[in-house]
Amino acid sequence: MLCLVLFAGGRVFAEEEAQTATSPASAGELKAVVLQAGRDFDPAADETNCKAQLDAAMAQVAEYGMNAVLFPANTSDGALYSGTIWPMASGFDLVAYAAEAARGQGLSFYVILDASNGVGAEGQYGPRANLSAEAVQQTAAVLSELTAQCQPDGVYLTGYYNQKTAESMSLYRSEGASMGYDNWVRECGSSLVVNAGAAVREAKADALFGLIADPVWANQSTDPAGSDTQADFEMATDGYVDLNAIFAWAEVDRILVRCTGSLTDQDQNFKTVLSWWAETASQHGTGVAAWICNDRLGGDEPGWKAPDQVMRQIIETRAVEGCVGAAYGSLAALEENVGGSTDVLLRYYADQIEEQDILTDLTVSTPEKRTYTTQEPQMNFYGASDPNFPLTLNGKELERNGEGVFSVEMDLQPGLNTFTFEHKEKSVVYNITREVVIIKEVSPSGSMTVEGSTQIGITVMAYSGSSITASLGGASVTLTEQELTADAADGSPSAYVPYKGTLTVPAATESQQDVGNIAVSATWSGITQSAGGARVYVSALPQQAPNVEGQKGNLVEVTASQARTYPANVLNNEPNGSCFPLPKGTVDYIVSDKLTYSDDTYGSGEYYILGSGVRVSASDVSSLGEAEWQMSSLSGASSWADGQYVYVSFTRSGRKTAYTVQFDGVGYSASGGVNGFSGATSMSAILKDTSADTAAPGLAANNLLSGVSVAQQGNDTVVRFDLRKAGSFLGYRAYYDGDNLVFRFNQIPSGLSGAKIYLDPGHGGYDGGTSITGMYTEKTLNADIAARVADILRSRGATVQVTDTSGYVSLDSRVSQSQSFSPHLFVSIHHNSGVSSAKGTEVYYFNPYSRQLAANLSGAVAGALGTTNRGDKYGAYRVTTHMDFPAVLVECGFLTNPEELSKLQSDSYKNAIATSIADAIQNTLTSML
Repeated sequence: MLCLVLFAGGRVFAEEEAQTATSPASAGELKAVVLQAGRDFDPAADETNCKAQLDAAMAQVAEYGMNAVLFPANTSDGALYSGTIWPMASGFDLVAYAAEAARGQGLSFYVILDASNGVGAEGQYGPRANLSAEAVQQTAAVLSELTAQCQPDGVYLTGYYNQKTAESMSLYRSEGASMGYDNWVRECGSSLVVNAGAAVREAKADALFGLIADPVWANQSTDPAGSDTQADFEMATDGYVDLNAIFAWAEVDRILVRCTGSLTDQDQNFKTVLSWWAETASQHGTGVAAWICNDRLGGDEPGWKAPDQVMRQIIETRAVEGCVGAAYGSLAALEENVGGSTDVLLRYYADQIEEQDILTDLTVSTPEKRTYTTQEPQMNFYGASDPNFPLTLNGKELERNGEGVFSVEMDLQPGLNTFTFEHKEKSVVYNITREVVIIKEVSPSGSMTVEGSTQIGITVMAYSGSSITASLGGASVTLTEQELTADAADGSPSAYVPYKGTLTVPAATESQQDVGNIAVSATWSGITQSAGGARVYVSALPQQAPNVEGQKGNLVEVTASQARTYPANVLNNEPNGSCFPLPKGTVDYIVSDKLTYSDDTYGSGEYYILGSGVRVSASDVSSLGEAEWQMSSLSGASSWADGQYVYVSFTRSGRKTAYTVQFDGVGYSASGGVNGFSGATSMSAILKDTSADTAAPGLAANNLLSGVSVAQQGNDTVVRFDLRKAGSFLGYRAYYDGDNLVFRFNQIPSGLSGAKIYLDPGHGGYDGGTSITGMYTEKTLNADIAARVADILRSRGATVQVTDTSGYVSLDSRVSQSQSFSPHLFVSIHHNSGVSSAKGTEVYYFNPYSRQLAANLSGAVAGALGTTNRGDKYGAYRVTTHMDFPAVLVECGFLTNPEELSKLQSDSYKNAIATSIADAIQNTLTSML
């Protein structure tokens, strides 16, 4: 092996000689600033001004929270320190003064020596075209003198490259002809580095010695050991740097890599370059630091236009093993604070910024399509961005929450609307064409036949703020705007809202009547549009339910487990909280033809009106044919109780006739909501065509009912169940056990001890519910809150079951699971969506005895979240439209409101919400005792 001969004051270093110097211990992460002559200070300025510049620079570096400066020891004009070898380029010793000023600010002080400059053979100082033995010796001597005089914490060497020129060939012939030209050219650079390092340590044993390197030592295409890069300049082939020799012979503590490429640069990617150098240097016990080229920030090179580029690079330096920190290439560039980049950097160093925020790029998740046509008059945009840098929409800065999430509602003008979001280096452009369509849907549609004097429920989906009228057969009605209830537009809020009203058809005559089509007229912002609904026919005079011996009618039997009932005098598809189900086996007469109603919410429904005064779905009953009227009777009664229920059973004879249910002291709205349930003192079941041939049973011991009475009312029997405490009621289920009609009531548990609670986090599996930017998904938050509530309730003694939403769960499955669990209360947990300004908590109920729970929950959750209490609201949802137990759907807050979204991501708020839900459940139960 060739013995490397080094020229250092006559010393010869052999390959076998052991390295004895050790790297000084690092005082944590390197946060340095390179002070550039001519930009950060003027070496040509007079001494007073130059010192003032250096004082200001050091003070600024310290104020930024940095811990080191790198200062040039020379320029192409001469040395910046007072020495005997090179002429000075300044009127005083800048390096000595800079060292004193840096230490006065508590900063580590490093010098950079550029070996590409020096005194040539002609005795003139200037750039060197080639290295030689003389250049090696001169550089070592300069470093020895500089280090001894200024005592820096370390020295970084640059300019140790060589070239092949006619001059270098001449030097080779005089200095190293025996080793071959290529070897000599490379050995000159290696010798320079080895001798420079030795000179530094001879002058100051604990000084750090480092090299400043360009990004690429060699491309892989040039040398398999090189990096995955494409660079025009390669240190190995263009600078003749023998890295293996340097690492083998020189005591290099650190490589400072000048990273000119950004994190998106395809040729010299920052991460690729830094990782290669760190891995290569670590094999020799050498550390690596990144020279951050922050002076490129805001330029047009790939990646550098984004103001977060420097921050992302710093995050990468912390992730690359073996990287000890970074040096910023210019103080002036830091002071320019391009796009607020320096402000963000300093907050990051102060642990005031999460890395995840910096790594967040602009995402606009809603709407999903970038170019499309819509009838909506407004559009809601949801997305996320890095909160540390501005986000603009059509040039105007948008407000965001602390996580950078934004939600903004924009008006759409008729025709093409262009919206451009800009953030850091990214733009997202929407081209949305608006068609003005005031009326979206009209229900009912198609063709329908109704009974005389029936009220037809009219629903029109139209722009909010419209004036809507509907007419039919000479009668007209102004429709009332309704609130678009929870989850109706998850993730995609709409300006279309329902308008509702009823039109009463003419009384029946001897023959069928064609009343015509429902006509709808809508006016919005001075624009009027019309639409048509169903064509309506009125049936001929209907048959009446028989009520005396000898009269006949057509019987149907309930085949569904619990047949939902609807008001008989209104035809629509909407469930109604004032109508209670009929159990399987119930028999009643039909008094109408099959009635059809079509809408876009519930689809097409077919119904019969029963003699008991309610309407049922045709799919829930089967025909028994024609039969004569006859009375049924109650021939016996009994009561018993277990740990959860109290039962009251009536033995019957004759047909299992229909019945209706009402609560004394409770008033209903036309839609089915209640004006309050606290005044309810009893529940009455009116059994049609039934005689009371038995006394009321003696009640089994229970804490719900205080008594049962049986009374005759014409052809009907009224069974009244008195409540021990007004408003204290937890649901019931009626069913036939053979010929016995059984009413099963939930008893009141003693607080949470002994209570069974079912929690139903909404959505799950592929059904994510509302999703903001793909990061904040409703299903995840629902499940999180539900789990917290469950833990709290269990700790207080309740038995809790939670729907497993790790996969998709249908609404019917949720209902069946909850009914199988037989809870005292059911709470479905959701989070809302709407326009960006929409906020608050609201809770929906359906059956009348769920309203108090809904009111308690809405107030408690709103208080915990510190938001608006939108209150308890009547709404028909699949998971709440049953009568077995109180069931509500709580909308904890709006994910589309950035302020509420921030709170809903906080563990403290989630815990507070969970506690408030548990408290409301507990308070609801204890208030009933």
